[in-house]
Amino acid sequence: MSDAITAGHAFMAVMRRDLTIYLSYRTRLVSQVLTSVFSLTLFYYVSKLVHVSGFKSPSDYFAFVVVGISMIGVMYSCFSIPDLLRQELVAGTFDRLLLSPFGAVRSLLAMTLFPLFYSFVLAAITLGLGCAVFGLRLHWSTVPLSVPAMALALVAFLPFGLLFAALTVVVKQGSVGTTWVIALLSIVGGLYFPVSLLPHWVQTAARLQPFTAATTVLRHLLVGTSVGGSPDEALVRLALFAVVLVPGSILVLSGAIRLGQRRGTIIEY
Repeated sequence: MSDAITAGHAFMAVMRRDLTIYLSYRTRLVSQVLTSVFSLTLFYYVSKLVHVSGFKSPSDYFAFVVVGISMIGVMYSCFSIPDLLRQELVAGTFDRLLLSPFGAVRSLLAMTLFPLFYSFVLAAITLGLGCAVFGLRLHWSTVPLSVPAMALALVAFLPFGLLFAALTVVVKQGSVGTTWVIALLSIVGGLYFPVSLLPHWVQTAARLQPFTAATTVLRHLLVGTSVGGSPDEALVRLALFAVVLVPGSILVLSGAIRLGQRRGTIIEY
């Protein structure tokens, strides 16, 4: 059996393990779906109360923000990776991954598969609820194109989780500053309102991270909204983020693991 096939089986085994653990908490999916329903309801009625520059009707703004709400779940999935790593450390199971032929780095990469896949499913559920309950209108002709676009977005978001996982290896704490980072990216990334409403220097910062590009592309494909810039340009930027940031974040994670091994603190928590 080739190394690639063996590695593929190992990746899938880790994903099946994470799925089994998730399914053991039977109310988690229900609570997360209810959270999506609450967010959709809130912004549905907010869209009826306010007029946002650049939108012709309340339904246009609601469609804009529904895609943003869907992306929030993707964002949280990225930043959940450090917490998953800390759970492994606390449970005393990370040393098995560390000493296995699969290796610590590939094991951590495998641990990202289920959160990212689940965030994709949750985003689809949120959009489905928006259509079924609140009358959201999707552009069905381009909806299939949103699947590879979302996959590219997930790859571009992955480095954030890997970098915070590297920080967790070093400082032994999960969620170090992640709440503030998520809140900042929610604003700068244009998840709830157009980036054009922000000060110019903030708009510059918005172009330096992939969340703005992802929401621009997905809004164009899902609801036909191009507020925030050219979808084609955003797609190119998203691909560049993935190509540049993924290898760099893997190198940082590898360095953090080697540092922990040299210090003899790699399995401490």
